[in-house]
Amino acid sequence: MGYYNDSGRSNRGFGGRSGGRRDGRSRKNEYGIGHGQPGANLRPINWATTSLRPFRKDFYTDPMIHDQQTVLNYRSEKTITVIGDGIPQPILTFQQANFPPSIMNQIHEAGFPSPTPIQAQGWPMALSGRDVVGIAQTGSGKTLAFVLPGFVHILAQEPLSRGDGPIALVVAPTRELAMQIETEAQTFARGLGLKIGSVYGGASKWPQKNMLRDGVDMLVCTPGRMLDFLENDATNCQRVTYLVFDEADRMLDMGFENQIRLLVSQIRPDRQVLLWSATWPKEIRRMASDFLRDDFIQLKVGSDEGVACERVAQTCLVMSSYQKQPHLEDTLRQYSGRKVLVFVGTKRMCDQLSRDLNRKGMYTNAIHGDKDQRTRTRTLADFKDGRTRILLATDVAARGIHIDDIALVVNYDFPQCCDDYIHRIGRTGRAGSFGTAITYFDPKTDSGKTNKFIKILTDANQTVPEELMRLRGSSSYGGRRNGRSRFGGNRRGGRGGSRRFGAY
Repeated sequence: MGYYNDSGRSNRGFGGRSGGRRDGRSRKNEYGIGHGQPGANLRPINWATTSLRPFRKDFYTDPMIHDQQTVLNYRSEKTITVIGDGIPQPILTFQQANFPPSIMNQIHEAGFPSPTPIQAQGWPMALSGRDVVGIAQTGSGKTLAFVLPGFVHILAQEPLSRGDGPIALVVAPTRELAMQIETEAQTFARGLGLKIGSVYGGASKWPQKNMLRDGVDMLVCTPGRMLDFLENDATNCQRVTYLVFDEADRMLDMGFENQIRLLVSQIRPDRQVLLWSATWPKEIRRMASDFLRDDFIQLKVGSDEGVACERVAQTCLVMSSYQKQPHLEDTLRQYSGRKVLVFVGTKRMCDQLSRDLNRKGMYTNAIHGDKDQRTRTRTLADFKDGRTRILLATDVAARGIHIDDIALVVNYDFPQCCDDYIHRIGRTGRAGSFGTAITYFDPKTDSGKTNKFIKILTDANQTVPEELMRLRGSSSYGGRRNGRSRFGGNRRGGRGGSRRFGAY
């Protein structure tokens, strides 16, 4: 597996395109990380010979305030499935969580009426001190499901001493998501006296390094930057007793498995681990289970097989590539004044489409992996504050944008995998609201994803267009042996017939 940096771009090994040293000898460590990459010189810690200070992680005594039928009815109504022995009852009100008063004040100020299902069932599970797998769609409140129990965990431990690393470590796949988690954690940490920070690639190391050396109770990180700091002794993980992986499926999909395994080797084995995700594909469960104790407990809100949010009205339009832009322009005029997020497949198309729309008087901005961190931060801030109403983005933004008032998501280019489709449209219909998603499905390039896409639409009770149904079982479009496509052109002809350039 190649190494991926924090922007998701691949660098397969040492020595450029050759993938290794010119003499053919491998220079990768035992975790498969090549020379010159973050963590290449780190070695796993022998915890058997390391003196570990005791810590507490069980903070929940199940009061059994609900009868069994009430619990079953609630889980059925909210489509919550729990797996494991001795799973505590859900918390149906914030008061039942017994959070510190300052946290309750922040919850009250935020105007939350009641815990979301992932919070209601996830909080007591996390507070029990056991390893937890939590699966729920985007916008369901997963961040607070692990952040608030993390605060309780931190407050029960000995204060940090000089040279100590963090007590709680949250690992995220992208810098945007890391920044979002940090912001939300800081909001709810007011009055607790806790230090919250984040480290991620694409930004200056010096402020992050100084923050680490001053000490931080909860640290949010991307894998590559964290390994870099560990390798250079800017911090350590010897006090990490609360470990969280957010969007775990995305991290593995982006190629972070080797980095994650090396990072976990730096953390004491008796830590508490929480894995949170919107989907839980079967192919990554084996790897993830290596980090969990045998008695881990699991909850699912909805299904773990890739179910899109039913609060998002999803429309699929089967059309060729040259039909997309005119339709997008008409759609943007209809949504004038409201926030629209448009996903495209490549950085080049992202910039090109943004320029085309700007020339036609539709002020837009673009965000992708080639933008520097300052520009990306400013672009997101402008979109969040409403100074920009139309944002074009590659999948670098699919899980890093948490803005509650996005009215419409447009999939200008269909994503590389259907799980990314779920995360993209999850940028709208957040926090209990309703949203709309429009997807352009080009039969020439997208038909191989037809069957799974139909299943996603069907499972979310959405209408499947007849044009899409007719593509079932096809792996390509217009594949007639005489070379003629169904649009009357040949396989090579036309702009729409070429593949999109590069990766995001």
